[in-house]
Amino acid sequence: MTSPIRRIPGELIALSLRRSACVLDGFWRYGQPRNRRLIVFVHGMGSNFYRSSLKKEFMIQAPKAGFDILLFNNRGAEKGTVDERFVDALEDIDAALQFGRAQGYRRFVLIGHSTGCQKIAYYQAVRRRKEVEALVLLAPADDHALCRRDLGRAFNQRVRQAKRLVAQNRGHELISGLYEPFSARRFLSVADPKQLEARIFDYEGDLSHFRRLRCPVLAVFGAQEEFAVLPVPQMLDRLRAKTRSRLFAALEIKGADHGFHGCEKAAARAVCRWIEQAL
Repeated sequence: MTSPIRRIPGELIALSLRRSACVLDGFWRYGQPRNRRLIVFVHGMGSNFYRSSLKKEFMIQAPKAGFDILLFNNRGAEKGTVDERFVDALEDIDAALQFGRAQGYRRFVLIGHSTGCQKIAYYQAVRRRKEVEALVLLAPADDHALCRRDLGRAFNQRVRQAKRLVAQNRGHELISGLYEPFSARRFLSVADPKQLEARIFDYEGDLSHFRRLRCPVLAVFGAQEEFAVLPVPQMLDRLRAKTRSRLFAALEIKGADHGFHGCEKAAARAVCRWIEQAL
């Protein structure tokens, strides 16, 4: 009989931010000897560094493939999503790479899931870190289009309401009827096409930040992606058409949804194989 207990050895770590009193928790797995490359996993909206079978599978598969891995909370973890500032992703990921450098790593691969994709694409487009060798985008959804789809006729009214609250210095108040609890300020970050976060993966737009990426990029979608507003092959085609990366690859996981439920091992193994082959 298989044991119901799954032990994943590693170290719980805490990342201190230079400009904030926040401390970001994380989990670091490394081999003996340590790999010179560190995978850094950036979670999605409302999640954390451990809450999903997908992350646990990466904790297991990365070391099997010979890679060390760090998963950490950003300031959008769990209830932090409600009023998160998207631009804080820069400092959050800086802290993760600073930790890695302090442990002797000189090469990094950034993996983002869901909103983590927007964060790592924005980070590398702005920071242009030479030691960041590649990006892996797991389910890079279009939040602006998703808000329009899910809110339907109420979308424009919600945007006007949020703008009014922000103008009245009440941007912390909540907007109702959404798939996540958002403050008015946070809602506009994903729903207003003029805002940075909403533009990162606007598949109808110019994908300007994505086009700045020069390092190798892998985009991965589940074939059953429930947050897709376009067919998955079309989304991948648009990324192919816009990329200026020196190496771009796309992968569709059959039977997988946004969280890759039931296909976690296949997704993690495929990503690790690509990293090994591409780098």
